[in-house]
This record gives sequence, C-alpha cells and structure tokens, in this order.
Amino acid sequence: MRRAKILATIGPASADKEIIIRLIQAGMNAIRINRSHGTLAEHTETIRLVREAAAELGEPLAVLVDLCGPKIRTGKLEAASALLIKGERFIITNRDVVGDATQVSTNYKDLPKVVQPGEIILLDDGALTLQVEEVTETDVICRVIEGGFLFDRKGINLPHTHLPIPSLTQKDREDLEWAMSQNVDYIALSFVRTAKDCLEAKELIKALNEKFGFRKHGRALLVAKIEKAEAIENLDDIIQATDGVMVARGDLGVETSVELVPVYQKMIIQKSVANDRFVITATQMMQSMIEHSHPTRAEASDIANAVWDGSDAVMLSAETASGKYPVESVATMARIIISAETIKPKFLKKPVKFTQDPTGRTSQALCVAAAYAAKEKGTEKVAVFTESGLMARRLSSFRSGLNTFAITTSEDACRQLALIWGVRPLFHTSAESTEEMLKLGEKLLLENGVVNAHETIIMMAGRLSGLGLSSSVVMWTIGENTPMK
Repeated sequence: MRRAKILATIGPASADKEIIIRLIQAGMNAIRINRSHGTLAEHTETIRLVREAAAELGEPLAVLVDLCGPKIRTGKLEAASALLIKGERFIITNRDVVGDATQVSTNYKDLPKVVQPGEIILLDDGALTLQVEEVTETDVICRVIEGGFLFDRKGINLPHTHLPIPSLTQKDREDLEWAMSQNVDYIALSFVRTAKDCLEAKELIKALNEKFGFRKHGRALLVAKIEKAEAIENLDDIIQATDGVMVARGDLGVETSVELVPVYQKMIIQKSVANDRFVITATQMMQSMIEHSHPTRAEASDIANAVWDGSDAVMLSAETASGKYPVESVATMARIIISAETIKPKFLKKPVKFTQDPTGRTSQALCVAAAYAAKEKGTEKVAVFTESGLMARRLSSFRSGLNTFAITTSEDACRQLALIWGVRPLFHTSAESTEEMLKLGEKLLLENGVVNAHETIIMMAGRLSGLGLSSSVVMWTIGENTPMK
C-alpha cells in the first residue's frame, strides 16, 4: 500500500461533493481548510461534504484547519495593480489610504514602530523588494530595490525584523474554537517562532476539547508550521513542544533564502522523524498543474525526494483549491509517490531504530519489539490495537517499511491516522475480552483483504482500557486463533 499520504487543500475548484469523491478515489487522505480564505459558513459546509463523501466510500479522511497567524498584508489599491519602479520611493503607511504607485496601507498598524532604516521589506512572497530609508509615526518610507506590479492585499515579509506579536491572533482564537466545534483532526499553527507558541496552542486545544467533548481518547493534533528564521533557530524545542510539523516552504523561502529551503527541508524532516513527530512537506509541489494537466519533471523529482526524505504526507495547495486540474493533481501525485516507494534507491534505505537512545517509554519498547519480531518472522504486517492512535504513530516513526494496520474503536483516531505514514486505519466495534478483540481484529484484516489464512503477522496493543492485551506484542497466525509462543 502507499505509505506517504496526500493532503489536499479544498477551495473553489474542489468544494463539490462529486469532485471530493473523485479526489478520495484518486488518493487524497486528508483535506486542508485554509482560514486565510473563505468564510466559516463555507468551510463548515465543506467539512460536511467531505465527511459525507468519505462515509459513502468507507474511507477515513482527516481534516486539517490551517490558521492564518499574524500575516501582515498590504491594503486595497485604487486600480487593479500598481507598478513599483526600481529606484523610486514607496511608502507603507498605517494611515487609512487607498494605495497607488507611491504608497499603500497595511493591516499591521505598529509597522513604523518595529522597522529600522536599512532593513529589507519583501512584498508578495518576495516578488518585490524594498529597503527602509526613514520611519515616521505613520509611514515607513522605502526605496524600491526590485520592482514590479503590486496587487491588492499581498503579504509583507520582514526577514530581518523581530515582530512583537503573538502567533495566535484574536482571529486565530475564534477560528480555533470554530474548528474544535467541528471536531477537526489537526490544527496547523502559522508563523511559529518558539516552543511557547506551540504550548499555548495545545493548551487551548485541550480546553476546547473538554468544552465540546467530542473525543474520549486523544485530541486534535497540533502541526507547527516552520516558515520563519526564528523557527529554524528554535527547531529542536519546537519539535518537542508540538505533535507534528509542516515544512512551509513558501514563507520559509522568503523569510530565509531560496537556496537554504532544501537544506532546511531535509533537516526538519530528519529531526521530526527522529523525535517521533509526523511531518508534512508543503508548497508548490505541483505548481504547474494549476494551469496544466501534467507536472514538470522537476516537480516529480521534488515529490519523490520529499518521500525519500521521510515525509508522512505531501501537500497540494492551489493545485486542488483553485487550479484547473484538482483530481488529476492528486492522481498524479499518488502515482509519483508509489513509484518513489516502489523503486527506492538502496542507499536511501534506513535501518529500524533499534539502537536509538533509551527513552524509558513503554510504547517505545513495544514498537522496537514489534519491528524486531516482524523482521525475524519475515513479515511486513503489524496490526496495532489502539484507542488514541498514539501507538500507531510511534510505530510509523520507525520508518521500518512495515505495513501498519491500526485497529481502533475510535472514529476520531481512525480519521487522524489517515494522514500518518504507512498506517492504514481500520474501525472495529468494542470487545469484551482480549480473545474476542484478537478474533475481531483477525476478521477485520481478512475482510479488508490485507492478510491470508495461515499467514503469521505481528499483533500489538498500547494502553487499552480493561483488556489484558494492553502493552503487549504477540505473533499471530491467521485462522489459528491463538498467539504463537
């Protein structure tokens, strides 16, 4: 089965039930709701359609809500665009003005207080470059270094300026409460700078989880988007404070430099997997398919390398949200992933983490035992009984090549695990005893066609309420109904 997963952004081009069904059939494992665009009412309807389509197909599908964060933007322009000419003066102001080729307003009213003469300001993802020459109480007076056309409400990046603003804005807090009321599976936090940002968000998620009471086990998982130079400096602490990370290559390339993005990507993925954190690689993976029915060769190589690096999932943004070929984009990405996983270069194969430093965690010991038992027995199949999904995520982080079948009584965990590398979640009803649970698991595996009679696989369990199999690893031969010794 395909191990790396596909996260697709839903937008105007794909917010239709029939298209969503086709996206799932093409290989989509999770959807992204981008709170930088659209209304809450529109997104609520999208989530309803997605879950309805997934239920009809019998496929678990994760929902990720991407919070805006403190995104600084330019204001409205008088015309459709304004041409900024190299060498000319241009003003960014906190005054309420309609912009033109000489000035533009900003939604960040404190901008004149935080920038200094000599600093660089980038507009529209770095398409235009300004240098600060003078600052007044209301205006940041700049010189155009790299000109071009400026359009309405484009992003402002300050790569060398420390911004004294929180990662969670008031809008983010309101969006987070809405997301939790929808019982979404993942929350992506934008413009993370320190571990403190993640810890604050996790506390809010925990409180809202208790308020709405959807999940008996676990909670919505936090994804820290790595897109600022400060986040790179504090990466180790951020990884420890979050559940997973996203390599947000768009703003990361603007906030740092384009040539460092591939270096940072490999570093972020390696550190995340080594610390049992899932990781998503995002931005411009198949950018050409916004307009064209086929990707470039470079894009195909980019996806394959992200898979070989160890990404749990690769993400599509405008390709599926507003592009002309949303279904084709997902189908093409799925084929590239399968090819990369099938014909993986031998030098990229990594050993199971048997020799990593002890953590003292029971779950770590069980995962090592299961992976080692599978290797010794010559099987690539491990069935994991889990309530929250934690044990399946831990086993996934070993990147051992195992096919992990996560058997759970929690529909929430089922959806969440749809985004995790090498995991196929399967839902089952609760059991009264260990023996009954093992038999139910065997029946479920046979019904889904993933095991054969008399085949020996590994069965394991994390912490399960009231069952003797808790924290156990057994070898199980299908059809014999007793564990091997």
